[in-house]
Amino acid sequence: MTNADTSITLTLKGERAKEGITLDAFDGFITHFTSALRCHYRASQSEPTRKTGHPLSKEQFATSFRLVDFRVGSAIAVLQPPLADVESGTLLDSDVPTLAWTNVDDLLAAAEAGMYLDDDVAAELEAATRSLGRDGSFAVDYHSGGRSRSHTFDLPGLARLRAPQSIETPRPQTITGHLHAIDLEPGQVAIRTASGADWRCSYSGDLEQHVLTLVGTRVWARGMGKATSTRAGTLDVAEIHPVAVYEQTALFTGLPVPIDELMARQAIGSPQGLAAFADPEWEPGEESDRFLEAIFAESD
Repeated sequence: MTNADTSITLTLKGERAKEGITLDAFDGFITHFTSALRCHYRASQSEPTRKTGHPLSKEQFATSFRLVDFRVGSAIAVLQPPLADVESGTLLDSDVPTLAWTNVDDLLAAAEAGMYLDDDVAAELEAATRSLGRDGSFAVDYHSGGRSRSHTFDLPGLARLRAPQSIETPRPQTITGHLHAIDLEPGQVAIRTASGADWRCSYSGDLEQHVLTLVGTRVWARGMGKATSTRAGTLDVAEIHPVAVYEQTALFTGLPVPIDELMARQAIGSPQGLAAFADPEWEPGEESDRFLEAIFAESD
């Protein structure tokens, strides 16, 4: 069996994948597609699908394909598996299965069988589909000797591959974070929260100009929304406002103030000793004892 017998063909379709594809759209697709493969590999190993930092070596092998051909139809990319062994790092003959190959095989088998995918896998595949623009979809055709698999991913199909319990019903939400434009999707915005989750926003025409003037700022928005994964959500915006910016006043300052000046303002000329902490109105007694007992009990 040669490399010609072992390949994956990706057929990309959508508004941004006609008679070829822009580099930005292709980069966005590959980023989310390989992220979906890493998440699927981690899920198959019973590991958390989302990890911070650089992927581990085995996770890199799970996505280490080689682009060997690109053809114009819509946009057709042909991949082949890497020639490297996961455990020893030695080169392999092209007919030896690799982690990347078996990982795609397993994902396609699950999709063909209609098995529910991990939420993060489904979310990344959805993002890969959206990167192709309106009516986006992509087909994955797998060939290895006499064995073949094929599956087409689109948004309606991916919705069916989500577990029922993971499909949250929209409910009133208030989201605070950084409002930013979505790469490759002109006019589309999302709110990135402090936890790193991106809430994709939809809004009426009446709000459009107001929303676009707030891009690049911290905002809070209220509306009906739902989390689609641990890292993403959708929000139908009813109202959106900028978060008040900190204002410098005479009472508070972010500038450093010399210790001598602070001491002078508080009429401190020397160390005060423990007596300075004593409450002049404190009176020992049964009531004071009960107060201290309650305070120390709460701190235990």
